[in-house]
Amino acid sequence: MGSLEDHFQRLNILCLPNLYSFSVGKFMHSYHNKLLPNHFDEYFIPLSSNHYHSTRLATSKNRFLPRVNSSSGKCSLKFIGLKVWSSIPGDIKLSTTFTFKWKLKKHFLHEKNSQL
Repeated sequence: MGSLEDHFQRLNILCLPNLYSFSVGKFMHSYHNKLLPNHFDEYFIPLSSNHYHSTRLATSKNRFLPRVNSSSGKCSLKFIGLKVWSSIPGDIKLSTTFTFKWKLKKHFLHEKNSQL
């Protein structure tokens, strides 16, 4: 008899932490592809606005990860969204909306536990 995670993986079902990361990942993909309502356009701070030098990170449309000092801050979408997005491999991030969900689910199915 295997672990519960093994059963979930065999049935192609995400465990709860990975299901949460999957949902956040879908949100972030929609954000980066400008598929969200206009009021999300300025939701994340571009790294280029904090860097005065032309660095690779600043020029590649990365976002500034806010500093948080509380547990509620670590649960905010501004913090978790960027953490999840940075954990997703680049080839999945560049996928079309049609294939993104499938590739992202496959990615999280093969992770033992989410990083959150």
